[in-house]
Amino acid sequence: MAKKRAHRPEGHPKVQPPAAARRPNRATAAHAPRGARARFEEASRPVLMRMRALPTFLLPMVLAVALFLGLVIRAPWAGLFLIVIGLFLSWLTALSWPAVSPASRLVRVVVDAAVLTLGVLKLLGRL
Repeated sequence: MAKKRAHRPEGHPKVQPPAAARRPNRATAAHAPRGARARFEEASRPVLMRMRALPTFLLPMVLAVALFLGLVIRAPWAGLFLIVIGLFLSWLTALSWPAVSPASRLVRVVVDAAVLTLGVLKLLGRL
């Protein structure tokens, strides 16, 4: 028999992160040694907060238009659209790396590499 899941009106189950993953308070964070991952996440936080403040349709729309332009325009400089999209996707992949399964990581890396490769090939005039 299947287990019955508790209904959460907000749509997400309440899951507490493990104690090691919880953010320390600011007083202890100032004295704790910081790794490259923590610095990367802290440096990304302002950009993520600005992106979160945008209307939800705007970022996917901009990415879709840039992808369309990068694929349709025949000029070599159109590869820059694809390279920007590939770098953006790679950044998001790096941020989400600890939270996704190995299979999902593989798919994300393949997509990132494909978009970047298309951009470079377009920039070199091979597409």
